[in-house]
Amino acid sequence: MNLLKLLQDVLSVFSSIMLYPVMILLVAFFVRVIFAAGGFASEYLQRKKQAGLQNPREYIELLSNKDVRQVAFQEIPCYLREYLKELKDELKEATDKEMRIEYLLQSKEQQMAKSLDTLRLMVRAGPTLGLMGTIIPMGPALSGLSQGDIDKLSSNITIAFTTTVVGLAIGMIAYFLSMIKNRWIYEDIKNLEYFTECIIKNEIP
Repeated sequence: MNLLKLLQDVLSVFSSIMLYPVMILLVAFFVRVIFAAGGFASEYLQRKKQAGLQNPREYIELLSNKDVRQVAFQEIPCYLREYLKELKDELKEATDKEMRIEYLLQSKEQQMAKSLDTLRLMVRAGPTLGLMGTIIPMGPALSGLSQGDIDKLSSNITIAFTTTVVGLAIGMIAYFLSMIKNRWIYEDIKNLEYFTECIIKNEIP
């Protein structure tokens, strides 16, 4: 029995200690998801402004009578500008152009997919931390209830409810942002592949 009591005390201490990191992480993730929402709104407005340039055929026709090394960056969608800069450098190389461009395309696709990692983490971590922040204070809250300590009970119940709300909000916002951004990235990757294939056929001897 003494061993069981010792284990219970150790786990209770660990549980109490974990409450503070959980609350700190919830605050950090909430701030991060707010910044992510701001970046999402900015990207949405930018994409809406350039909606006429999202079809790859538009800028393929634009390049049809121009050298890709001379095309103006403002004439193409914003997500393609960085890729085109790197593509121009690869086209300057004298050998293995097709292989180098294929590697560049795969690297760009991997980079675009990796940009969702933080949102995907918050989709999982937000509700999990919220649940931990709910369960951990329930022990002290029940203890306060049994002792008739209403202040202890109310403070721990408040922590439990607020962490739940914040954790679910983080998960919900992050899920919405990741769902829309995943759709954008899928469309961008498809356009990059089409664009690159046309460049390889038309520009590489």
